Amino acid sequence: MDHQATIDTLDAAAITTALQQRFDPRVRDVALIGAGAWSRCFGFTRGDEALVVRVGRHGDDFARDAHAARYAGPALPVPAVLALGELADGSYVVSTRAWGVPLEQLDAAAWSAALPATVALLAALRRLAAPAGAGWGTWDATGRGTSASWSAYLLDVLVDAPESRTHGWWQRLGEIDDGPAEFAWGATLLRQVVDDAVPHGVIHGDLMNRNVLVDGPRIGGVFDWGCAAYGDPLYDLAWFQFWAPWHPALDVAALTAGLRDYDAGPPQALERRMLACVLHIGLAHLAYNAWLRDWPMLRATADRMRELVRTTM
Repeated sequence: MDHQATIDTLDAAAITTALQQRFDPRVRDVALIGAGAWSRCFGFTRGDEALVVRVGRHGDDFARDAHAARYAGPALPVPAVLALGELADGSYVVSTRAWGVPLEQLDAAAWSAALPATVALLAALRRLAAPAGAGWGTWDATGRGTSASWSAYLLDVLVDAPESRTHGWWQRLGEIDDGPAEFAWGATLLRQVVDDAVPHGVIHGDLMNRNVLVDGPRIGGVFDWGCAAYGDPLYDLAWFQFWAPWHPALDVAALTAGLRDYDAGPPQALERRMLACVLHIGLAHLAYNAWLRDWPMLRATADRMRELVRTTM
């Protein structure tokens, strides 16, 4: 491998050589099948097996995938992780391959067919309890939460931490006239509604963005647990509700109706918990889009956050 190569520039030939050396000499037919903000995914074969390797700079994301594999079940098909390692200036993870169409790319008919399985997926996540003593918030590489409480995790979104991969977003937010004001509005509300009286569950944290594949009426695979956290399971439902306008073929109202027994509790408490999740999602993506300098998406995110606050409060 060229010693000047970086994890972002490795092509199929370089990946083939690396996997044959580090994983199995029988690796063949490596081809790029997808790319996201933090990693790229290559499909390949080993004998009769169809596998994938994801490569990127953030190996802790891949370690979370390995930890999440323990939660796999019929309604929650998490691919098995076969290998983790370092590659160029980053990391890789090899796992079994899942098949299907990304959930958010379904048309209305396909969504209707997949709705029962999607309900079952969220219900399966809801039944998962965080391990005893695991903490709260984002998992570290060992599967332990990195926050002392649910409220601490939610409020971390307000801090432009130097160790964050999007550090610098606060300064960039000031490049748009109403950016700081929109963020301050949401931050004030979040401080008012955060509450630690929530279930201590397992959250995927990003059930779109090509992270859930649908194969006909069934879920083919749930992967990329880089945003996974321990906390209120309502967060995964809030994710669908927040991004619903961007995916009009997905009938989120029907999904919510299918989960009417998702979480029992006083309506006022549920509304407060949902509002905390919605505000966290909105603020996190104001920060992310400021970092990207994607001003149209930042304004759209701010508008959606305000709309959901109006309908939830």
